[in-house]
Amino acid sequence: MKPLLLAVAALALSGPAPPAQPPVEYVLTPQVGDAGLERIEVELRFRGDADGETALELPDRWAGTGGLHEAIRDLRVEGGTLGPGAEPSGRRIGHGPGAPLVVRYNIGLSAADPGVDYEKARPVLRPGWFYVHGEGALATPAGRGGAPARLRWGPAPGGWRVASNLDGEAGEGLTVDETVQGIFAGGTDLSVLVRDVGGRPLRVAMRGQWRFDAAAMSMALARLIEAENRYMSSPGVPFFVSLIPQAGGETGALSTGGTGRTNGFALASTTNVDLADLLRTLAHEYGHRWFGRSLGPSADPEAEEYWFTEGFNDFVAAQALVAAGLWSERDYAEGLNQVLRRYGQSPARDRSNAVTASAFWQDPAAQQMLYDRGHLFALLLAGEAGGTRHLRLALARMARDAASFPTRETQAARFVRAFDAVPAERLAALIAAKIVRGEAIALPERLFAACGELRWTEQPVYATGYTAEDRPGGRYFATVEEGSPAWRAGLRPGMRFVRRESFRHGDSSVPFVMRVADAAGERVLTWLPQGRERIRFQRLELNEQAEDGERARCRAELSGG
Repeated sequence: MKPLLLAVAALALSGPAPPAQPPVEYVLTPQVGDAGLERIEVELRFRGDADGETALELPDRWAGTGGLHEAIRDLRVEGGTLGPGAEPSGRRIGHGPGAPLVVRYNIGLSAADPGVDYEKARPVLRPGWFYVHGEGALATPAGRGGAPARLRWGPAPGGWRVASNLDGEAGEGLTVDETVQGIFAGGTDLSVLVRDVGGRPLRVAMRGQWRFDAAAMSMALARLIEAENRYMSSPGVPFFVSLIPQAGGETGALSTGGTGRTNGFALASTTNVDLADLLRTLAHEYGHRWFGRSLGPSADPEAEEYWFTEGFNDFVAAQALVAAGLWSERDYAEGLNQVLRRYGQSPARDRSNAVTASAFWQDPAAQQMLYDRGHLFALLLAGEAGGTRHLRLALARMARDAASFPTRETQAARFVRAFDAVPAERLAALIAAKIVRGEAIALPERLFAACGELRWTEQPVYATGYTAEDRPGGRYFATVEEGSPAWRAGLRPGMRFVRRESFRHGDSSVPFVMRVADAAGERVLTWLPQGRERIRFQRLELNEQAEDGERARCRAELSGG
């Protein structure tokens, strides 16, 4: 039989291709009563499995929080019969083969506003607003993670606004797994601003009282994203950022954290944070568009490559902030000096990469070390290459030509191939010494010659001198080291913590100013948080008398040339 007839015969035997599975459709509808928000109704529409039984997976465990299915109320199904699943978070739906199914359930109010220790996996529903991560709220048909999905809002209550990273063009062409990585916000005081960045929308949704407004944040973020896109020679993409307040800032607690979302980032912070601090976080998180994602696959175990996907990301974020005009030379120097000081006193500094990576989720010092070691290693390579421009060009090439690299080649391996400004043998030796074995990194003194010099300095190690614990009625000091600066300032065990007036974590040269209370009343104590040991570290000291030409060259070097 001729090839054409063989093809026709095979087509006839195989029959027509099965129709494409319709997307899993999600609908979220806030329900408001006389006292405000009462619940959010969630609806899923999809076709059941061909064998007449579909497993439904309820939210279970995410971000260290288990039992998330307990937030699901009034679960019901149209088109099938609901039964128990193999796990507490699972259900079985019996139905006709491929039958259309509608699953509905509610999520109810939470007990309190989120504080600095709130579990982000649990939906936050308050009378006047809500903030929900998809992992804590969206059920999924088992085995459909890669299936198409879309989400839409039901009618918004009068006077309310709602927003999600899945709205508009950002929600097109997504899978179920990508939809679950959603963030859903709403409230009577929610502000939503949209800006154009490279022809694609940047959407910012925030609520609460801050030191800045949504307009200032969206404008600065647009400049930052434009600078990062330019740095990586990449086109614009839709992006969404949400921001909610955490309680606790009134006592001096400072907390900022967030989670990467599909085409966006979900951010929560105490309101005593400055916009500059949030922009540093967002610069890093937007960088994950490339690092850990489009630049290629990550190593297994993934944490062993965090020196690149997190540390080089920090390096690019700092450069992009300067390029965007959001950081001055002094801002960059202060940020770098914080890294150098933290690196110099870290108990994880001399551990190998494998040992550090294995402790990433248990040891905060190990976790931070992978970021700082990678950041400083990027600067070390810039010194070897004769400027930061060479790193920028290599990273931009990785972003532009990602499809040209071997499919399974990790991001760090791709960087080694792309970065040709240092001889391959030298680069391999540096990685083996400074990353793999964890030998100490010292930056060239003239790395930023147009800006100033990197000089060695010493100061006492950072040590607060006390421990504290929560007790009925507040937070109290449990121990105070006798003879420490805190002791000499008058701090004693049993005193009640009121709030921190000012401090800089990790820097023993900045006074700790603390308001405390005891039987005699409230008072403010001040001391330097210094331990008995001393640390030695490098510090970038700027040339304050630099002329305009030197300052221009400095800014060029700090922003990737």
